[in-house]
This record gives sequence, structure tokens and C-alpha cells, in this order.
Amino acid sequence: MSIPDHREYRALGYLIDGTPFFVRALREWDRDAVLELFERSSQQSRYFRYFETKRTLSDAELDYYTRLDFFRHVALAAEAPDEEGIIAVGRYIEVQPPVDPRRAEVAFLVRDDFQGRGVATQLLKHLIRIARDNGIQQFEAEMLPSNTKMVEVFDHSGYELKRSREPDSLRVVFPIHDERIPF
Repeated sequence: MSIPDHREYRALGYLIDGTPFFVRALREWDRDAVLELFERSSQQSRYFRYFETKRTLSDAELDYYTRLDFFRHVALAAEAPDEEGIIAVGRYIEVQPPVDPRRAEVAFLVRDDFQGRGVATQLLKHLIRIARDNGIQQFEAEMLPSNTKMVEVFDHSGYELKRSREPDSLRVVFPIHDERIPF
């Protein structure tokens, strides 16, 4: 059985109010759009995502975020009708060196005016589909405990979360193999 190539992944997602948005594979030519999403994000959103106060993304970071293999490093972009640019990016990166069971860290950056509207939840659903195809068995995420919107995304995912608390962060690990989870 061959593994599907998700470089051309396209799907629909739905905000909590039922408004549709587009989900697609993030590509190398999205560098400017990724930088624009970052620049349009508040300092708090940047801090929640990167655990530091970042003022910009370097060329090396933009290369890393947009040059993907769609096996160990996958990223999806969300685009809303009548909106310019990307409204969110969700990605997973396999933990290196690989562990057994295969695990990937998942992270999101959602434009401030779309936070709390279901975008990250929908991106998580699509990332799980791709990860399963690629043999990833678990996701993990590290977040600041004060990032309540992201904590809620995982709390409401339907997956059994294993939590651990560091002094300044909350880590969740959960198996993604259960296809019965209704997203």
C-alpha cells in the first residue's frame, strides 16, 4: 500500500458558525503569506505560539516553515472567502530522533480575529488525517497554561489526553489512531 502524497491537499473546513473556509497544503511559495500572518498577529499570539516575544521571522525560519516534505513535516494553510491572505497555519513535525510509537508535535498560529472560531480545531482534524496516512501514531503539543483557547482545542478534541506540567508550560500527548473520534 502506498502513502498518499499530500502536497496538493485541499479540503473544506467550517467555522463554529458554519461559515466555510479552505484548507490546503502550505507550499514554498507561501513565504510572504506566512510572514504576513505572523506580522498581523498580536504580540500575545506570537508569544503563545513561539514562547518568546518575536518581532519577525528570519529567512531561515521562513525556509523551514515552508519547505516541507509532507511526511515528517506537514503544514496546512486556512484561507477564508473574502479575506486576504492566510488566516491560520497548522503544522506537525515528527519528533526527532523518531520514537516508538511515532509521534509528532503539532502547533498552530491563528490570526487574532479568527481565534476561538474553530479554525485550529478543523486544522487539527485535517492534520490527523494526514498524519495517520504517514504512520504517525501520536500527537503532542506544548503550550502556555494561559493559552486557554489552545488548551480548549485539545480538551474538546475527543482524544484521551495525557498531560504533564512543566514550570512554564503544559504538554499534552494523545494517540490519533482512533478513527471513531467524531470531529
